[in-house]
Amino acid sequence: MTDQLLSFLLKYGVVALVPVLLACAVGIPLPGSLLLVAAGAFTTGGPLALLPLLIGATGATIAGNAIGYWIGERGGTAALTRWGQRLHINAGMIERADDFFIRYGKYAVVLSRFPFSPLSAIINIIAGTAGYSRRAFLVANLAGVSVWAAVYLGLGYAFAASWDVIAEILGGASQALTLGLVVIVLLVLLVRAIKNHRDHEAESHATTDSTHDETQATPPASDSAR
Repeated sequence: MTDQLLSFLLKYGVVALVPVLLACAVGIPLPGSLLLVAAGAFTTGGPLALLPLLIGATGATIAGNAIGYWIGERGGTAALTRWGQRLHINAGMIERADDFFIRYGKYAVVLSRFPFSPLSAIINIIAGTAGYSRRAFLVANLAGVSVWAAVYLGLGYAFAASWDVIAEILGGASQALTLGLVVIVLLVLLVRAIKNHRDHEAESHATTDSTHDETQATPPASDSAR
């Protein structure tokens, strides 16, 4: 499939690039980043022009990310309402997700465009589900996508003779960074879960000991009836 997409890119230029990047942004697994690097390389003495590719890539990816946000906004809330209890997602967890996006949403959106690109489609849906501001999402989306498109096209243009190697390096680095981030987040959640469990056990023991002490301290009732 990759060879066919590259052939379409050489033949149709931005018209072939736009639908692929739109689909990638929604979450369909296609080699969008590879095509973007290749497109930058094909502008060097080739039939493609850099500026239309940059505009098309940015516009298509922004639109795809907006679709993901809309899916989360429309379908995510309804899904949580319907399936949240079955998935052990309570109101507190949803509230914490909302608070997270209020505080760190712009960073999550920007960094999921680049360098943590594999998380992009997921972050879009989560942002919509969490009720993150549409305007803030649009601004962060535009900033992140613009950097991502410029870097990938620019590297393809600068290293046209070895664009496939550059694309492989970028893909591997992005996946490694994303995996590292996921591992760190899971470790943090695990540590918090263990701490909460220990705190809960300590609180339970303290309550039990307090009840036991009160029982021992209570004097027996006098036998006044005798």
